[in-house]
Amino acid sequence: MKEQFSELLSKLRKQARLTNIQLAELADVSRSLIPGLQSGKRRIGEYQARKLGAALGLTGKVLEDFVYAAINTCTEKVLEESKAYPAELLNVAAKQLRMAGIEPHQVHQCIISEDKQESHVSIMLRDGTKAQLETKIALAA
Repeated sequence: MKEQFSELLSKLRKQARLTNIQLAELADVSRSLIPGLQSGKRRIGEYQARKLGAALGLTGKVLEDFVYAAINTCTEKVLEESKAYPAELLNVAAKQLRMAGIEPHQVHQCIISEDKQESHVSIMLRDGTKAQLETKIALAA
């Protein structure tokens, strides 16, 4: 069975001889994040996973595997909540990004503001470029 991200993080932190607080400070993340991740109650995306991996001294394939394990955990949550929707609907944002020439590795950060009918996503790319993605739901009578 594949090792869970929570177990992997705990193992790597202990191997690095770091406390939860030390790792959080080295990675410049919230002190509550590390125990939350190790318990499986919190999830992170690529940006924070890379910060944690760097703080743990990971490089190369080991770092990439660590980041993938973190993202995979996050993806599983999203998929579980969304799996009843048709795949083509779930892939609209990814398709729009690809059509705009934005590849996954270019995305540095996403800031999402939403209400019941609209979502606005500010996407910061690694080169400093900012993109906007907006959705609006209008129910037809």
